[in-house]
Amino acid sequence: MQLIFVHLPKTGGFALHAALERALPAGSVLRIGDSAAQQAFAAMRPGQVAPYSMVSGHFTFEEAKARARPGARFATVLRDPVARLVSAFNYMSTWEDHPLHASFRNRGFAEFIADSGQELAAEACRQLTGRDTAAEAIPVLENHYALVGTTARLPDVSQRLHQWLGLAPQVPGRENVTAGQGRMSLTSETCEQLLELTREDRKLFQHFASHHDGLFIHRACSGV
Repeated sequence: MQLIFVHLPKTGGFALHAALERALPAGSVLRIGDSAAQQAFAAMRPGQVAPYSMVSGHFTFEEAKARARPGARFATVLRDPVARLVSAFNYMSTWEDHPLHASFRNRGFAEFIADSGQELAAEACRQLTGRDTAAEAIPVLENHYALVGTTARLPDVSQRLHQWLGLAPQVPGRENVTAGQGRMSLTSETCEQLLELTREDRKLFQHFASHHDGLFIHRACSGV
């Protein structure tokens, strides 16, 4: 079986990836982390991706689907979108080794939200499904993903993915943790912008958090 883990930033996904990678044989994991790796992945053919037991990282569903083995199982983890953006901002603005730190260290959260509207709007919907609305994205996730979890259910997500890969279950540790807090300047205008940018992603998150109790497993995989 091949696992395709589509990793939304700041969802606990790197800790999950690290736990799985430690348990898998060396050379069986393809990690897509930075922009160079994303470009390299976009240039790969399906035959080059097929040898890997797990492909994990910051790529889109459509990019991975075009390169995955037939029958590969897609998985992802969701987090409340507002909390995720706050964590992402703090991470970029306080971690000195982050590739975007230089452009974020002197910026406030209000600037981040005001300047990144097109990039941030429905970000989860677009990365995970290629769709712009939750109404369109939810059926794609429920029909094409083997598992969609939330950060609150991360240990359960980990257990199921380890099981599918034939590994002894492990609880993910804390990896890639945001260490500090940036300039959290908030105004009523910023709050309105933030709620508008996250509107579709909040609908997506709430669907899986409430309708599936934070852990959706496709019916074809539920007994495996």
